[in-house]
Amino acid sequence: MKISAPQADELTGNSWFSGHTDGVELHEAPVTVDEFDAEARCEERDELETAVFGGGLTVAGTLDLGTDVHAIYVVRGTLRARRLILGDAVLVVDGAVEVDEWLFGGVTEGLFEVAGHQAESPTGPNALLAHVRGPVVALYDRARREFVLREGGSPRTVADLVPQVRDGLDPDLREEISIAANLRARLIAGGPIF
Repeated sequence: MKISAPQADELTGNSWFSGHTDGVELHEAPVTVDEFDAEARCEERDELETAVFGGGLTVAGTLDLGTDVHAIYVVRGTLRARRLILGDAVLVVDGAVEVDEWLFGGVTEGLFEVAGHQAESPTGPNALLAHVRGPVVALYDRARREFVLREGGSPRTVADLVPQVRDGLDPDLREEISIAANLRARLIAGGPIF
């Protein structure tokens, strides 16, 4: 069902949609999909996709927020996915995020907020990560210009990454962009990053 942007903002308790779109797709019941590719979804609609998943969202495979994608997704409750790739879209989850394999967020223009917290918040990424469950988390904190890495909930550093991620960095790219590209490729290929 379609609702207006002000209605969606009132429902989500924030102004995520007003000024960006007139209408927002509201899914009141829990939604389960095999894959969620934001770029493909926007191309299919030939416009910005905006949606509220009022009963939570479960993705059996990969939720990929894509690059050069301008979409806004708000999940009420829990977001579950096998793999989560953050991108240039906005993803707001008011409950928790549960990933079976990994969560990756490179150097993007998107926004990722869980339970009111972002990695770039003044308090740092730990408040956000308290609401994220998964064996591996690798995301870039733009405010601090550093990677936030977790394995089994324990902090890790860039020095802990396997040589295949740290070596052979593209000299034409900023180091963090090159590391992010290597991390993404390694995760997608199913290789360990630590």
